[in-house]
Amino acid sequence: MVDHDLEPIRVVYVVSLFHPFASGAERQALAQGTRLAARGHQVHVVTRAVPGYPVDDEEYRGVFIHRWVRTADRGPLFAMSFVAGVVRALARLRGEYDVVHTHQALWEAVATGLGRRLGLSAPTLVQPASAGYYGEADELGRTKGRAWLKRAILANTGFAAISAEIERQWLALGVPGSRIVRMASGVDANRFQPGPSVLEDALLPRPRVMFTGRMHPQKGIPVLLEAWRAVAARSSANLILVGPGHDRRALESLANSFGISGRVQFVGAVENPEDYLRGADVFVLPSVAEGMSNSLLEAMASGLPAVVSGIGGNTDLVRDGENGRLVMTGTAEEWSSTLLDLLRNPDQARKQGLAGRARIEADYALDVVVDRYVALYRRMIAGTWP
Repeated sequence: MVDHDLEPIRVVYVVSLFHPFASGAERQALAQGTRLAARGHQVHVVTRAVPGYPVDDEEYRGVFIHRWVRTADRGPLFAMSFVAGVVRALARLRGEYDVVHTHQALWEAVATGLGRRLGLSAPTLVQPASAGYYGEADELGRTKGRAWLKRAILANTGFAAISAEIERQWLALGVPGSRIVRMASGVDANRFQPGPSVLEDALLPRPRVMFTGRMHPQKGIPVLLEAWRAVAARSSANLILVGPGHDRRALESLANSFGISGRVQFVGAVENPEDYLRGADVFVLPSVAEGMSNSLLEAMASGLPAVVSGIGGNTDLVRDGENGRLVMTGTAEEWSSTLLDLLRNPDQARKQGLAGRARIEADYALDVVVDRYVALYRRMIAGTWP
């Protein structure tokens, strides 16, 4: 799809890291940015310098990447250098963009808010990436100088909340309701769709419950492994864990201590999660904090019933008993009983997976989401929102 009818939009994304670095916010910025570029819009990305990668003159699928933000390694100096670097980058690009969109919302939002105070005329849209303990609102509350930082953040034009929980947290921080809009993350529903897997022989036998994502404390994998003791004892199902992370070795040791190492497969980082998802029967996401999970969107687009923690954007996407199951208490007992219920009722699981796919097609397919952002950008540029 190319947006021929109106003038192209020139947007700058501000994000801490960008392709090929691939956490949740970075992945969503990449997906939306390349889709905007394919439609004829101009997309610049202001991000951190990374040794071994070009500082400038880098283009990826129509997106222009500027790794101009040089930072100190850690601590207060990191924050100060990041904010100053973003402000300088936006000044350097002045005249090349109509709207600024941050895909994270702590130091990115401080930088763009400070830029507004220093004369940046383009409207700025701040999009927090997550909620809960790992979200930007809670992180702001733990940061020294938070009162000043909050004033800088509130100087931004508008705020986009990709989940109801994010909206509640930022309203509580003082963002006026008139300046916050509910948006969503999107998924390529053509790449991620139901179908046969080419990886049947590479995975432990069916039925398979699959997690995709980072091996990180935020993802709650230890409680899933604890729950898997009961699942493995009462069913023939196998657990497949797909994704990178420094916690993998500790999690493998934990699985071994639970006596389930033969029923758990650690795959590691992959470039083709769609092929793995097609080889699964149930998707599981035991996170303790989420914005709107790319992994969950991909699993639902793949037609999988999703068993997820009842937090963050999970509760926006999953309707309990309709297109998946919500685990509200987070105990190992509730995880095991909920997973076993779906595994023992494959017809119910298939119906829930099809309902999830339909929900994606209606509301969360990438083109649907990008349409909403294009409309929002145009309103901000025209001064009609907020």
